[in-house]
Amino acid sequence: MMDRRDVIKLGAGASLTLGLPVRALAADTRPVDLWVADSRYPLAGAPMAPALRAFSIDGDVTDLWRDLVDPLWRQPGTGLAGLTGRDALFVLEQLAWSRGRRVVERASYAPQTDRLPQLVRWRIAPHHPSSKAHL
Repeated sequence: MMDRRDVIKLGAGASLTLGLPVRALAADTRPVDLWVADSRYPLAGAPMAPALRAFSIDGDVTDLWRDLVDPLWRQPGTGLAGLTGRDALFVLEQLAWSRGRRVVERASYAPQTDRLPQLVRWRIAPHHPSSKAHL
């Protein structure tokens, strides 16, 4: 559970790091197959990229992996993006390697707090140049 101190820290960190990247990402109109938002962070609510689907996690990617990502990544050329804690991205990054995908973009959005890991915006896509993906 976030307390007032965590919200203030996130807000201060986000105000320093969100300016340019948000404008740059807002201008990016490339769709992703799935947008992942981490509900532990107020900033992660709405998708920052055009997405065919959106999924919310609370830091645990188990249901996301089982229900959506694993079947999605069995298809060629699919990619996803999100705004999650660094811990959730770490797990997704490890799973991505087993399906021929890599983190192709990563940007810090808010610093780590006493209760929450660092907030990170990211994209995962097929790593082979011949793979056509929604990045």
